[in-house]
Amino acid sequence: MKTKSNKNGIGRRQFVKSSAYSSLAMAALPFQSLVSKASASQAAHTFKLNYAPHFGMFKNHAGEDLIDQLKFMSDQGFNAFEDNGMMDRPVDVQEKIASEMGRLGLTMGVFVAYAEFGEKTFVRADNDVRSMLVDQMKKAVEVGKRVNARWCTVVP
Repeated sequence: MKTKSNKNGIGRRQFVKSSAYSSLAMAALPFQSLVSKASASQAAHTFKLNYAPHFGMFKNHAGEDLIDQLKFMSDQGFNAFEDNGMMDRPVDVQEKIASEMGRLGLTMGVFVAYAEFGEKTFVRADNDVRSMLVDQMKKAVEVGKRVNARWCTVVP
């Protein structure tokens, strides 16, 4: 069976085949270039705003180790970090975190200096409570200095 040809001598079937192959090739080019650029641009990508993840958000990707989690956050383009539990971490762990953040160029976001949800400590005229709060704020200042933090959260 002979196929019909157009003016240029190309048959309909040949035209459809050529068009299909050309379309597939053209569609694959941008995808191939995206795949090859993805790994290179991922390392170079950083957020323009200081989005600050917490420990634990990426533990399924980076593991349980806090320093590995910081490295992963930095690799993903984050340039800040927050830790609500920083006050409860041992001093040597705080120093390791601060050192790694400095090496990675991460900014320390907020940490929780004090949070009390059960008692109304801020509305009582109690000298013991006042003394406890002053001591807690002094500890928070020391932690802030240790981890290069400029901000902390106090929940009255």
